[in-house]
Amino acid sequence: TADGRAEAALAVSEAKIVAQRAALANGEALFDACGARATAASLGLDRFWRNARTHTLHDPLDYRQRDVGRFALTGVLPQASLYT
Repeated sequence: TADGRAEAALAVSEAKIVAQRAALANGEALFDACGARATAASLGLDRFWRNARTHTLHDPLDYRQRDVGRFALTGVLPQASLYT
């Protein structure tokens, strides 16, 4: 049903928001812990941060956060769209 799809879209959006924030925070923590040498190509640690960042740019959170917030405040389920 349309409501079932919308509820699933909200659950996916909530998971994506948490996962994206965690991935970027962990990448930042990695560089904080290891210092500037973490960027050395020989270690390859920058690859993880770059991959996480690429995924965050591929599917920005703005629309997802809007839908989750709107539902939390008003109970209005999100409409089907290209990003849900």
